[in-house]
Amino acid sequence: MSSSNACKMLLLGRCLHAVLMSAAIQFQLLLVFLLLVNFQLLRPLDWVSGTVGLICSWYTWFASIPLLAAVVLYGVALCQQHLVERPYCPTRYRWILHYGPRKLFFLGAHLLVGFLTAWLYTGYLQTDYRHLSYKCYGEDCISGYHVYMLGMGLTAGCYYFVSVHKRQEDSIKFPIVEQTRGEKLRELIYATLARSLVRSVVPTLSYTVVFSILGRLVCLKLSHILGVNMDERMEGFFGVVTNVKLLFYGWLLTAQILSNMHLMRSFYGILLCEDLPLVITKQKAAFANEQEISLVSALGILNVYIVQCLAANFFYKLAMRKDSKLRAEIFQLTEPGNRPANWRALCDQCLVILGSFTDELIESMQKISVLKGSQNLPLPQTIDSTSTSLMAERILLRQYNQMHGIRPIASPTRNAAFDQPADGIRHMPNWCERVSTQLEESVHRLVNRIPGIVFLFSEPEGSKTNFLLSNSQHVVYITQALSQICVASINEDRYGVVQNDLPAIIKVINKLRGELDKLNSVMGNLRAPSSEFNVLRSAVRRSLYTICNSFFDYLGDLLPPGEELHQLQAFIQQE
Repeated sequence: MSSSNACKMLLLGRCLHAVLMSAAIQFQLLLVFLLLVNFQLLRPLDWVSGTVGLICSWYTWFASIPLLAAVVLYGVALCQQHLVERPYCPTRYRWILHYGPRKLFFLGAHLLVGFLTAWLYTGYLQTDYRHLSYKCYGEDCISGYHVYMLGMGLTAGCYYFVSVHKRQEDSIKFPIVEQTRGEKLRELIYATLARSLVRSVVPTLSYTVVFSILGRLVCLKLSHILGVNMDERMEGFFGVVTNVKLLFYGWLLTAQILSNMHLMRSFYGILLCEDLPLVITKQKAAFANEQEISLVSALGILNVYIVQCLAANFFYKLAMRKDSKLRAEIFQLTEPGNRPANWRALCDQCLVILGSFTDELIESMQKISVLKGSQNLPLPQTIDSTSTSLMAERILLRQYNQMHGIRPIASPTRNAAFDQPADGIRHMPNWCERVSTQLEESVHRLVNRIPGIVFLFSEPEGSKTNFLLSNSQHVVYITQALSQICVASINEDRYGVVQNDLPAIIKVINKLRGELDKLNSVMGNLRAPSSEFNVLRSAVRRSLYTICNSFFDYLGDLLPPGEELHQLQAFIQQE
């Protein structure tokens, strides 16, 4: 099995674990909802025992099956967000073709989870909330309360999708402070339940205002379809807004749905950001485990971004651990041959990643008009004093000849390069070419004036740069890890395997720093993620400073004398 497939299988197992945790949290959230709805201050034992009995009843288990199926569907959509390749789409049309079906599927999963959650929770409320129709004055009437709650579930699911998943792709965030999984889950659940109570106020009030205006039309349409009478309890705007009990149930339901979706999304983040079982040196014995994944092979998996981030984070943690046996393997010589194969493969892979990222960043920055104008400015040329005096004498001589009517003996020579084209064929201007060129320009201007053409089929300025900055987390960890390994080699590298690659590492990181400094001057004109850019730029500058400060006395030996050496020395003094 290849390294890519092995990593995908490991991450797929974690996704299945996250789905099971998402299914289990449904019952916990339902327990919280029932405890709040059925609150009894005077009979606490009956309150708790009755609520637990409802949770453990057969009705709850069977009624939860549709919601659990929707949770599994939601988990599949989340798993797809993390494990599929993320190609760059230069135009909005390409983005719609690639991400549109996936986004629609994800939106459907949100709406389904919100609707089924509302349907399940209304089954535990009063009679006029439980079903779509109820008995009023001896006749069947449409239940406006039930319609309100189902619409609230759809609105909550749509609100969470728009606020979190509409445009950006899901990405994991590695914790700054290391915690156990139990500590992370406990802190996550407490914080999510408290935060959702405040976050659900705005969508609840907004939906209530819309339902007070359009709710009667919806209920009237449903009453015609079902052949029942209208519900007269929710007449007009004030009939809905002044119903405190209905607003409380709607607010509580919205808080539960937002908590549910945030918890399911966070479960994937917690499980997927755990370290992969990577090794530095693969065992070559016959009994060795074939599922071993090396750090170099994981860094080389380009089609799964999360694997690269996990490998880079593993490399960064490894580089930060002092007196680590695993870090010592990087400096070891392999047997047989006594060659630094571990460091050679790891260094080459890191330099390829950093170099390709820098090249793509330079290429994307060339399409930014502000930077393009500054890069195309002509450089000031220094003119020799001899050529200046000679030119002045020729100008004075020409002026003297013109004043006294003296003609030159030889006619001025013309540059043959301007008279004859490069292919040796003399082309005469053709009226057909002029007409076709003008026609093409006219059609191009006409097409650009059509509404939506430029919006869909033109590449927004700086979009490739934004894409690279949004997917630069692995570069942040790799640059810092390389700097720490270089510093640690002073005391731990007994064979000097790192010293030969120090000039290449310094040049690659310094080149990336220079491009980020250029980009920093125009960040205000771009819709770029400023937080990702600041993190990347700070990490690159910090890494370069760490290496150059540790080897400051040897920079003249590592780098040839020139502008780059002076830049690095000035950079160290400036920092």
